[in-house]
Amino acid sequence: MKSYFCCSKSLANSFLFILPLLVLYDVGIALHGSCIKNTADVIMKTPLTLFGKNGSFIFNSLVVAFLLISVFYIEREYRLSSLIFIYMFTESLLYALFMGYVVGFIVYKCLFPHLLASPFSMDIWMGILLSVGAGVYEEIVFRFLLITSLYFLLATLLKMNKPLSATLSIITSTLLFTAMHYMGNLSDSFTYTSFTFRFLSGIVLSTIFMFRGLGIAVYTHAIYDVLSVLKPFHV
Repeated sequence: MKSYFCCSKSLANSFLFILPLLVLYDVGIALHGSCIKNTADVIMKTPLTLFGKNGSFIFNSLVVAFLLISVFYIEREYRLSSLIFIYMFTESLLYALFMGYVVGFIVYKCLFPHLLASPFSMDIWMGILLSVGAGVYEEIVFRFLLITSLYFLLATLLKMNKPLSATLSIITSTLLFTAMHYMGNLSDSFTYTSFTFRFLSGIVLSTIFMFRGLGIAVYTHAIYDVLSVLKPFHV
C-alpha cells in the first residue's frame, strides 16, 4: 500500500494516467469541428500560437516526449504495471462521488437549501468532451502549474512557513479557478451557490493534488464533470 501511494503520486505515472483523456479531448474536439474549447486549454496553448501552424506540432511533440520520458523513468525505477492505473481510477471515482454527494449536500442542502443547481444544457457528447478537457487542462493550469509556482515562490524564494505557503497557494489558485467559470463565452451566471460549490470543490481538488498527485486530481475532476453531464448530482 505504501508503494502504491508513492508510485501513484509520481508525475510519470500521472502523465501516463491522464494521456488517454488528453487524446480523447483533443481528437474529439478536432472531429467534432467545434470552436468551443475549455478555457484552461486556450490558456495553455495560447503561447504556442506564436509559432503559427507549427504550434500543434510542437504541442504533440512535447506530449510524445513526455510519454517516452515517463515510460523510461517508470521502467528504470519500478517497472510499468497497468494494475496501478486501475487502483488510481477507483480512488479518483471515490473522490468524485465525495465531491458530488458530500460537497453538493453541504452547499445545496445545508448552506443554500432553497436554491437549485442550474440544469446542464448542452449536447451530451460535447458536454462529455468539455468535461474531460476541464479535468485535464484545468488541473494542469490551476493545480500543477499555479499551485506549484506559488508554493515555490512563497516557500523557497520568500522563505515563508511551508504550511502557510501551501494554504495560501491553495486558496489563491482556487479563487482563480472559481472565477474562471464566470468568464468567456461559456461563462455561468454568478450565484453564491455555484461560487461556493466551485470554491469548496477547488479546495478538495487542490488537497487531492497536494497529497495524491496530478493524475488522481485530473480523473477526480473529469469523472465528477462527466457524471454531472449524464446525471446531475444536485437534487
